[in-house]
Amino acid sequence: MKSTFLSCILAAAFCCICSGASPADTIDPKAKAIYDASIAAAKKVTSFDAVAEVKMTLPANEIRPAYLDRPAHLVMTFDSEDGSSMKFRIEALKDGKPTRVITNDDKTTVVVDLATKEYMDLGNTIDPILEEVLQQFPHWIMEQKRSSDEDEHSPKPVSITLDPEETLDGTPCDVVRIARKMNLILMEGGPAGEANPDPQPSIRMVTTIAIARTDSMPRRLTETMSKDDGTLVGPPPTTTLYSKVKVNAPIDSTLFTQKIPEGFAKAAIPKQEKNDAKQGRMVLKDGEPMPEGTTVKQSEPRRSGLAIQVGDKAPDFQLKALDGSDVTLASLKGKVVLLDFWATWCGPCKQVMPTIQKLADEFKDKGVVVMGVNTFERGDGAAKKYMDSKKYTYGCLLKGDELAKAYGINAIPTLIIIHKDGTIAKAEVGVSGNPEKDLREAITQALAK
Repeated sequence: MKSTFLSCILAAAFCCICSGASPADTIDPKAKAIYDASIAAAKKVTSFDAVAEVKMTLPANEIRPAYLDRPAHLVMTFDSEDGSSMKFRIEALKDGKPTRVITNDDKTTVVVDLATKEYMDLGNTIDPILEEVLQQFPHWIMEQKRSSDEDEHSPKPVSITLDPEETLDGTPCDVVRIARKMNLILMEGGPAGEANPDPQPSIRMVTTIAIARTDSMPRRLTETMSKDDGTLVGPPPTTTLYSKVKVNAPIDSTLFTQKIPEGFAKAAIPKQEKNDAKQGRMVLKDGEPMPEGTTVKQSEPRRSGLAIQVGDKAPDFQLKALDGSDVTLASLKGKVVLLDFWATWCGPCKQVMPTIQKLADEFKDKGVVVMGVNTFERGDGAAKKYMDSKKYTYGCLLKGDELAKAYGINAIPTLIIIHKDGTIAKAEVGVSGNPEKDLREAITQALAK
């Protein structure tokens, strides 16, 4: 399963993002060495076993979710280097004993509430409990596994310093404070407009990590976001504590499945409060891209419904490929077509692209055409530069804005699979669950039709 764990910036208008340092910012060599060692260790994690406790500072008028301030025993294994495929078990604890158990074996999610004697079988999705699950995940590890040193769109640290050392989870920890600064430059006329010359506000994101000297893993992680004047913005300040940490230890695979205890009743699946960014979508605003890291507040309406549904005839198109050739949908009739609408500024889009490449290689001689559709891009040549830098070899169509509008696309990535006869076989906004498995199954079914 895949999800996005980037911190958010709440913006009132379209903006572009650049990082900058203030005179007081500094990169302490010792702090940076500890920080870099933790990044390297996180990328190599194959399993993580710990008790996690999330503490969040919420406004007084907001109801605290039940999973906050409650320890949970988390066991995870990563089946891919980038963390996109995983299995997990989360046990909510009370007085050290499980009261609620969530398991996912990369295929099926089961929730058993031992306190109420109820259960939910969610099948191959975690969407109804997504927020609860994400709060317990080891964000630091997953973000490092998915990040790239070549990612030019993510703000780099402007300050890395050391706080006094502490002892947590029975081990000495170096406390490293990392600050990133994002300047919000309002634009006139969208991506091609000129920057507003007036001074604009900036957002400072500070992550403080107590890094254990034994394994370079966090024992405490605190995240805050604020404006220049110190006013907090974005997500509420959050602190996650980790104890009884075991890294890269052998894990019994049977932990990721569970049988329903006899006599337990089937519970109603809760209604979902949809949040596009949490499900791996970058949401567009009035046809223009929101900056990477932006999320949609839950009070805002969803804007991700598609105009084209499964079974409809796919809109025809004529678009230029990276090599300058013209590609039409009509020319692809008789083949299964996978279209991936994406942009270089879209973090979730870039996370799914290795999967798109893998599927393109797997099906290249089996009557399948895989193409990215570069959409709402910020600059000419950006798509080719990014594809070349990552050595992606599947097809890429340029200037797909009008085609995206024909589909009613307001959020990316959007993945479309088209049958040999030109009708829609699958249409999905965002990435969740196991996209590689889901797309492979959909392509295989389309080939068999």
